[in-house]
Amino acid sequence: MIRLRLYKARERQRVIDPADLEAEYAAADPRTKPVFEHDGVMVWVSERDRCRVERRFRGRDLHLIESGTNDLPRSRGLEILRMPGADYTWVPSLDWCWGAGEYLDRDRVESVVDRALDMEPWIAAEGPIGLVHLSYLMWFHNGAMANGAAWPLDVCTADQIAAFIAAATYFELNEIADLIGRLEHDDALSHEYWDLSGPFGQDASLIRDALRCKLVEAPADWS
Repeated sequence: MIRLRLYKARERQRVIDPADLEAEYAAADPRTKPVFEHDGVMVWVSERDRCRVERRFRGRDLHLIESGTNDLPRSRGLEILRMPGADYTWVPSLDWCWGAGEYLDRDRVESVVDRALDMEPWIAAEGPIGLVHLSYLMWFHNGAMANGAAWPLDVCTADQIAAFIAAATYFELNEIADLIGRLEHDDALSHEYWDLSGPFGQDASLIRDALRCKLVEAPADWS
């Protein structure tokens, strides 16, 4: 029997029966970042009535385009899950950087993350707006992973903490922005942040997914 996987940001993946797909799909809360997978096709329920569709094929990240966009009606996502092998229009999600040397051979997302980590934006916030926001967000993330989520309260100014929040908001990571706004001088929110930022055990995977979207949706913010 064919089975489908359901992923959520704060839950491990689980397998659902095709007979339960419609009910599970209708009940999925976008705030949990639910992703339904069937036969290599992934449908992300991004909003109450919207979704996005992606797949990984022969080592490439692809997304589905219909009417010029990958922002689809949620009902369309259910149709695609039922027929993942149909003739859809898939396009590369990002260009890849090819060239001499290990650095240029990396995925573009990793290359941009490395550039952001090389910056210290509170010293000289110069550069494309997207890169500046990513730099703030990755500095917060790495500090939270190493020292606990409350680390900015001891070493950062109010303006820097506001910049962390603005960065998370720019990437539409509103749960991270809310968490930073709730920080207190204890470690109570650290596990919540670790689970939120790295679903499925992959470090900063939520931030990297948001970066992938921004590189496609707002290319001028990175030039």
